[in-house]
Amino acid sequence: MDEENNKETTSLLNKKVGNIEPESKKLPPAEITIVGLNEQTEKSNGESFKLPLINFLCKHPDKEEPIKISKIKVLPEDTVLTKTTWGVEDKEGNIQKGSALDDVLSFFKVESLIEIEGKKCHTVVESKDSSFLCLKLFN
Repeated sequence: MDEENNKETTSLLNKKVGNIEPESKKLPPAEITIVGLNEQTEKSNGESFKLPLINFLCKHPDKEEPIKISKIKVLPEDTVLTKTTWGVEDKEGNIQKGSALDDVLSFFKVESLIEIEGKKCHTVVESKDSSFLCLKLFN
């Protein structure tokens, strides 16, 4: 078969829709164990974030390697809020009171993020249109 005919048969323009359903890549909400943390300062395209993003490295029961979670869901009063775990500092260089990281520390009843390693937490899907998991910081 010459190169031109091979291109015709392999071109997406000549293909039909198959019958195989896509494999689901989303993980269901579950109890996870926080196995580590890291500070991410750059986006995947190499641009810098204005603030560091704190990723919680979590062991999910349905996945061999740790997953990164950088959002939380909290239940203040009568609403559910989703917050991103940005490393916001106050003018003294401490974690900003009222920030997502403050919510995490309060939920786990610890004074620093490093103390969260080894703790268990439930996850919840970010929204009905999303497959991303968040740490669930309410009962």
